[in-house]
This record gives sequence, C-alpha cells and structure tokens, in this order.
Amino acid sequence: MSPQTTTLDLALDRHVDFAHALETYLIYPWVRDGDELVRPLRTGDRDATITTARIRHTAPTTLRATLIGPALTAETVADVRAALSRCLQLDYPYQAVEALTADDPVLAAAVAHRGLGRGKLYPDIFEALCGVVCAQRTSFNRIYAMMRNLAEAFGEPTGETVDGTPIFAFPTPARMAEASDEQLRECKVGFRAKNLAAVSSTLAAAGYTWHEWRARPPAEVIPQLLEIKGVGPYTANLAVNLSYGRGGTAHVDTYVVDVIGRLYLHDPKPSPERVAEFVDQRWGELGEVVLDLLTTDTDTWVAELGTQVGVRSGARG
Repeated sequence: MSPQTTTLDLALDRHVDFAHALETYLIYPWVRDGDELVRPLRTGDRDATITTARIRHTAPTTLRATLIGPALTAETVADVRAALSRCLQLDYPYQAVEALTADDPVLAAAVAHRGLGRGKLYPDIFEALCGVVCAQRTSFNRIYAMMRNLAEAFGEPTGETVDGTPIFAFPTPARMAEASDEQLRECKVGFRAKNLAAVSSTLAAAGYTWHEWRARPPAEVIPQLLEIKGVGPYTANLAVNLSYGRGGTAHVDTYVVDVIGRLYLHDPKPSPERVAEFVDQRWGELGEVVLDLLTTDTDTWVAELGTQVGVRSGARG
C-alpha cells in the first residue's frame, strides 16, 4: 500500500529555538535532514502503526510536520501530534524557569547560551529504558551509536531515507526480546546486553504497548519498572522523566554532581546525596528541567562565568 501524506502545525512558545532541536540530542531514531528533524513514531493498539514525521520551522511560532505513513487516520494524526508536542516539550514551563534566572547567574548563563529549548523526550517508556541502560557506566556520546545499532538491527525500515540511508523505527520489546545475547552484543552495547534483554523480555511478557501505558500515572509506573531485573531507582526515575516528562525525582549522576558541586556548592566532589538534597530544596519540581539546562554544553557556557567544570557535554554527539 502506498504511503499517505498529510501535514500538521504545532504552535511554539516564543522561547523555543528549533535550531537547538536540530543540533543537539539527536539520539536515533531522531535524525537531522538539512533543516528538517525526522522522527518515526509508533501509534495504534499494538504500537504497530509507524508514521514518520518530518518537522521544520515555518514561522516564528510554528513548526510544520509532514507525516508519512500507511494509515493516516484522524486518530493516528492526533496521536502523532500529542507525541511530538510531548517529545519536543512544547508545553514546557518557560515562564517559571525564566523567573528563576533573576537571582541565579549560573542558570542565567546557561539560558543565555541556549535559550530555554530543552532536550527531547523519548516517545515511550521502552525506548527511554533502553536509552538509560545504554548510558550506564559510559560517556554520553556512546549512546548515539548504541541506540542506532539497536534500531537498525531489530527495528523496521520506515521507507524514508536521509542521504540515501534508510530510517528505522525503534524496535518493540517483543522484537528485541527475541534477540540472543550475541545479537545484542553485536550492537556494541557490551555488558548492557543483559539488562536490555531483561527490560525487553519483561515488558514483552507483560504485553506492553505505549498505547496503553501512556495513560498510566508516572507514580504507578516507577514501582512497576523496579520489578525488572537490573532496573534500580535511578534508571526507573530517569526513564519516567524522559518519557512522561514528569513524575520521577531529578536525576543525579556524575555529570550533575560535578556541575552542581563546582558551580553551586563550591565543592568539586560533593556526595550525590548532598547534590540531590540541594536540587530538591532549591528547585523542587522544576529540578529536572533546570538540570537539563545546566548539563547541556556546560563546558562552553561556563567559560563566560570565568570558571570551568570537570565534565564534557555529549549533547552534540
């Protein structure tokens, strides 16, 4: 069946800089094609309908997405609209964060560098879990290759290409659960193959689809994720934050510890517990939002403050 095509427009807040979305956190299957951001999305009962969105900036406050897929029903288009709005964080609390910069020169410098645009959320909890697992005990830059390898090995081709290279949708848990340890390791994920297998097989056995999970309250999802072998509180909370956009505690990893320690606590090696307490007390429910700003291109914008940090951002791959 020939693919169908339609367009939809997404309203932007004045703070959103689409160039930032084009240049940073292009974790596959987010792909840049010139001035377009390309993204396959799964919708429908069994997450079986794959629609590819080609997104570009067409007016100061408008993004236009060209959708290509086999069944662009009204329901599919509505689901894609909701997914893009969430993943691109178009409902982000810009004014609340802007207000925080008034008496915070560090946060003000981060915002001056990149505006209030944010990283991209994952379209579903399974892909988010895979992304967080791939980030275990490695530099952020390695995530890009691992996620691409998993999609190309176990996902479906969408029919779309960029520079002649086929674009693949990210696999379902059921498809990845069929992979052997050797097949997973061929994706250059190393020791993470074991945890990726546990995530895939557990969700596949539970009959997971994002179509059903997307309506679950994040507070209920976290305990369910903790039942998966190899998934601890850090992984569960971060995966929820990176898919639902809310619900988990702010993540504290070695990057966050270094940035908060050096720029706020004047201590290059504070304990993670001290950093978590500081983030919670200072920014509360906006903690994860603020950390996203503070941990992007950090080594670049801190120079304007006459200081430096001991980490290097992987936002640009």
